[in-house]
Amino acid sequence: MTSHQIDRRDLLRYSAVGGIALAHIAPGPFDANARAVGDAPSPTPRIPRHYGVVYDVGLRFSPESLSVDPFDAALAEYDINTIANELHANAVRIEGEVIDRLSVTARIAHAAGLTVYFNPWKMNAGIDETRRYVGRAARVAERLRREGVDIVFVVGCELTIFTDGIYPGSSYMERGMWLAEQLRLGNTSLLAEKAELLNETLHSYVETVRARFGGLVTYASGLWEDVDWGAFDVVGLDAYRDRQTEEEYVEIFERHRVHGKPVATTEFGACKYVGAGALGAGGFAVLQGANADGTGIWEGGVAPTRSETEQADYIETQAGLMTDAGVDALLVFEFSKPALPTGEGAKDLDMASFAIVSTFPAEDPRSQQMPPWKRTEGFRRVSEIFARFASRGL
Repeated sequence: MTSHQIDRRDLLRYSAVGGIALAHIAPGPFDANARAVGDAPSPTPRIPRHYGVVYDVGLRFSPESLSVDPFDAALAEYDINTIANELHANAVRIEGEVIDRLSVTARIAHAAGLTVYFNPWKMNAGIDETRRYVGRAARVAERLRREGVDIVFVVGCELTIFTDGIYPGSSYMERGMWLAEQLRLGNTSLLAEKAELLNETLHSYVETVRARFGGLVTYASGLWEDVDWGAFDVVGLDAYRDRQTEEEYVEIFERHRVHGKPVATTEFGACKYVGAGALGAGGFAVLQGANADGTGIWEGGVAPTRSETEQADYIETQAGLMTDAGVDALLVFEFSKPALPTGEGAKDLDMASFAIVSTFPAEDPRSQQMPPWKRTEGFRRVSEIFARFASRGL
């Protein structure tokens, strides 16, 4: 495994250098008339309508392979039922490139009683290619919706970085570095021009989706992106907290309520080592690759100290702040990360993942069992949080 296979949050390493400031109702579907909502809802503490996790069925961080390969439908069914029954979730964001995998997993999630945030994601494709791809996915999503799946279509994730053609650069790493440099230089006029291109792109994607799909539409935005939410039914934010105070973090959600639409945290979370919480989305960067013997190439040459409590406390704190801010949905990033298995000492690559289960390495006999992972303290804490939501929503 090389460093470019680790996680899409590689960009945050460069964004941090550039100074990005990442910046009571019963559970149920969003109002189908969300586009017609008038005044912004009051941010009174309440139970989110949707609460769950992000589930990866295979993303192409590198041209050579998918992040989940091979895809095992039986494991997906086990995982999804665990999410519904043990985590007490009522929603799941399913992300991946292969549309058939998304469809299979969405049906499993529907059978488990979950709302599906359906997130087709063709990484590093051009704007036009991505539009055609999103159109194909929208037809599949509409079939699922007509079958009765409670489905929200996610037209993309952080497109400025992960789509080719908005920010300059031939890879998401290069585009992230470009963004960091513009922020360092204070190049606000150029970033505003790029925001116009982002919104033109998003509007064209939404038009493509709405021509084929009759349900709600959202977008998983990076907090550095200035999105025109007029075309969407739900405001979607990848809302990691790092340097913000509690007040600054809550203000992110309050600021987005001016659109008069439901606000969903499409992902948030932390890694599993001492100090990871303060780094938020950038916590993965402590792992810079892996050696042939399976040990990690750790920042500074020293493996961090594993702490599942760090991750669990981070998730609980931010979930509490979001609940106080009245968010309509929150999705923990992420359920599993098979590419970063657990191990002893410097081989514990799982410390640098956001997963709330720890996957066993291939040489461990437990990797052949069902499930090939173990629960963490973060898993148990998420279960407790969601159980409280479920009990209060009855």
